[in-house]
Amino acid sequence: MNPFKKLYMSILLLGLVLLLLTTATFAWLGLSNINTIDGLSLTATTGNFLEISFDGVNFATSLDPELIAELIDNVRLADVTTQDAIDFYRGGLKDPNRAVTNRDYLSFTLWFRTVERERHVFLVNNVNDQVSYDTTLRGTYFVSRGVTWRAPHTFINGPEATDIVERGDQGVYYAADAVRIGFVEQLDANNPLDEREVDTLRSLIYDPSENPERGFGKSYGMLSYFIANTGQTDFSPPETFPDTQYRLTEFAPFNPYQALDNTSLIAELVPNGEVNAEGRPYYIGKVQVTVWIEGWDADAFDAIVNDRLKIQLEFKSGMPHLNGSN
Repeated sequence: MNPFKKLYMSILLLGLVLLLLTTATFAWLGLSNINTIDGLSLTATTGNFLEISFDGVNFATSLDPELIAELIDNVRLADVTTQDAIDFYRGGLKDPNRAVTNRDYLSFTLWFRTVERERHVFLVNNVNDQVSYDTTLRGTYFVSRGVTWRAPHTFINGPEATDIVERGDQGVYYAADAVRIGFVEQLDANNPLDEREVDTLRSLIYDPSENPERGFGKSYGMLSYFIANTGQTDFSPPETFPDTQYRLTEFAPFNPYQALDNTSLIAELVPNGEVNAEGRPYYIGKVQVTVWIEGWDADAFDAIVNDRLKIQLEFKSGMPHLNGSN
C-alpha cells in the first residue's frame, strides 16, 4: 500500500457553496428578512480508508450531492452567535432569541468510519490564501466573491483606532471573513461499545479567516458600524468569549500520520462490533457540524450582504498528540 495515499483520508467538499446573504442589516437589528442559501450544492469525496455517512448506516467513499442538497434545502442564514457551537442565538447575548437550526444557520451530522489504526479525525490544511472564489484547490477553504460597498456612515473598521472608514468611502468586503464552523463530537446511542463519558468528547469552534484581530467581540468593525448606524451607544460586547481556534493541526514532516498538536481534532473513532469483508473491525464516530455567520465578528455588518461563499473542508485521520491537550 502506498503510504501517501493515506495522507488525505477524507475530503468533504462543499462544492460551489453559494450563500446569498440577503439580510437588510446585520448587527442584531432583528429584521424579518434573513439570509437565504441560493444554489447550494455539496459534494463529499473520500479516499479508500475513511468512509463518510449522513445517517451512520449507509457509508460510501462519496456522498450524493442531491442527497446533501435535500438535507439543507430550507436552510436560512442569519447573523447568529454561540458560545459552544451547540446553542445559537439571534439578537446578540444582551436580548437573545434562540436561533432556529437549518433556518438561521447550517447544521448537519457526519459519521466517519475506518478499519485503519489511525482512528482520530482532524480538520486540516487551510489554503484560504491560495484560493479565490473562481478557483479551487485540495484543502480547507472558506472564500467569497466579495461585495463592493459604499459606507453610509463613518466608523472605525480597525484594528487600529486610525483605521477609519469615512462616509461615502467605497471598498470590497468579504462574507468569508465572518464565517465560523463548529464541530461537536457525539456519543453513538446505537453503539453499545461507545462507553465514553460526555465530558471527554471533543468540540471545536474554528475561525477560517485565522485572523484573531478581527475575531469575536471587537469594539471596531461591526460594533462601531452598529453604533454609527443606530445611535445605540449602550450596546457592548459580551463578557465571555467562545473558545475559538485560529489555526489547524499540523503533522510531523517525517511521520505524516502523527499530529504535532490536537488543535483541530474533531473525533475519535471507536469500535462498534462490526467487521468489513476481510474481517477487519470497523471504528466509527459521529460529529455535529455547524456553519454560521458570527454576528459578533468584526466583519459581520452590512458590507457583506449579498456576497457568495464557497466552502471546502478536508479531513485527515491520524494519531493524536499525546503530550498535552492541544
